[in-house]
Amino acid sequence: MAVLIVASSQPRVGRSLIAAALAYRLARDGKPVTLARLSGDESAEPDARSFASIEYLPSPGKPIGAGDVASLSGDVVLEAPAGPARQLAQQLGARVVAVGTASSPATDASDDTLAGTIVTKVPESEMTAVSARSRLLAVLREDRILAAPSIVEIAARLNARWLHESADHASIDRVMLGTVASDAASPYFSNRERKCVITRYDKTDIQLAALFTDLACMVITGEGEPSPYLIDRVSGRREEVALLQAPGTTVEVMMALEDLFGQSRFDGSGKLERAVALLDAADVPALP
Repeated sequence: MAVLIVASSQPRVGRSLIAAALAYRLARDGKPVTLARLSGDESAEPDARSFASIEYLPSPGKPIGAGDVASLSGDVVLEAPAGPARQLAQQLGARVVAVGTASSPATDASDDTLAGTIVTKVPESEMTAVSARSRLLAVLREDRILAAPSIVEIAARLNARWLHESADHASIDRVMLGTVASDAASPYFSNRERKCVITRYDKTDIQLAALFTDLACMVITGEGEPSPYLIDRVSGRREEVALLQAPGTTVEVMMALEDLFGQSRFDGSGKLERAVALLDAADVPALP
């Protein structure tokens, strides 16, 4: 058994996503591997559940202690809580992949255990400078798909009520404002996939136009009641669409979502394919 610890000095830098992508690449190549989350912080439970939702990738489904690692099968990709990693690596005889943004402090992993660093969320203007650093496995530029929030996170941020809850709570690809007139709505919405559309409660024609496209979520704004026909349409024909109503104007709702991008949690599905593709493109070696 080989153990690879995915560590970071700070939270919310993409550690869970990188751990899942590294493990997925190993499983894809036919190597026995288990993806696990070490206990020790408030993110451990949701991260462990997300790991367990990934098809064809064994995972305990709950946070584990360092003493439980030996009972896992195959090689192990282990996400550790943000913070020190040196002692854990020594205890498990593991190598470490450090994950961080361009401004993150270095981890305390020793040179003999550090397999390399993956830098995430790098602005285009900083790519050249960051790529010149040593011990790099990959430099990942800012990415719209990886930054996008999940439907559940959108609902929580807006304090929205569910008019129709779908089984799909994964991340969306793009947030779009409803058009002014319905005759422009169809081509406007059709050009974007897996989107969240924000529109006022009384814009029924815009709402129905959006439903004919690849829609993941719709946020109705304002205090009025939307058309019952809209809710019936979603419940009867588009059950996969989440329908929310948020207080405030459309502009206020859009502004409330702005800083949610880039802070969203790994959701176990929508972002994994993109992360794997980015690591493949960067020619990151198979680990462990």
